[in-house]
Amino acid sequence: MSSDNLYHTLTTATTFLKRHFGYTDPQVLGAGSFGSVVRFRNPEKEEEVALKLLDLNNTSEGEKKIWIRLRHQNIVPLRRSTVFRPLNVVCYEMQVYPCDLMSTVRKKDFKESSESLQQLKRWLHQVLCGLDFLHNRQLCHLGIKSDNVLISRRANRAMLGDFTFLSSTTSHIGR
Repeated sequence: MSSDNLYHTLTTATTFLKRHFGYTDPQVLGAGSFGSVVRFRNPEKEEEVALKLLDLNNTSEGEKKIWIRLRHQNIVPLRRSTVFRPLNVVCYEMQVYPCDLMSTVRKKDFKESSESLQQLKRWLHQVLCGLDFLHNRQLCHLGIKSDNVLISRRANRAMLGDFTFLSSTTSHIGR
């Protein structure tokens, strides 16, 4: 998707969500080749939510059909997905996780902490637990990178996110 199309999808969807659903205070958390993640204030629950906004044509089957069923402490849970056909946009709602692994380990206070190495090991173990969960279900993430590992500050837990390339396989994923 071109950057012009991505920008158009983002601005159109943001305007639509504000006007018709009362979402407020949009702030782009991240943008990739296929879509953007925007933090909004949800008027129903009076909480912040992260909405991944994608052109419907750029949505994978794994992301649409499988992610909603994944329940594991090291997988970012999908709360709900909504398709806005007039806009040709799909919207995935999840909790806001403002820190990814790379930005967390680059922080000065993390680098200077005597506990940093042990914490990083715990987070990497948690990522492997999330991958093991997927692999036991013959699912492949196919997008592992530090940007897609989100850190829950409240639970101090690493969680796999961004299921753009999530795919199922009929082959056994070996150990």
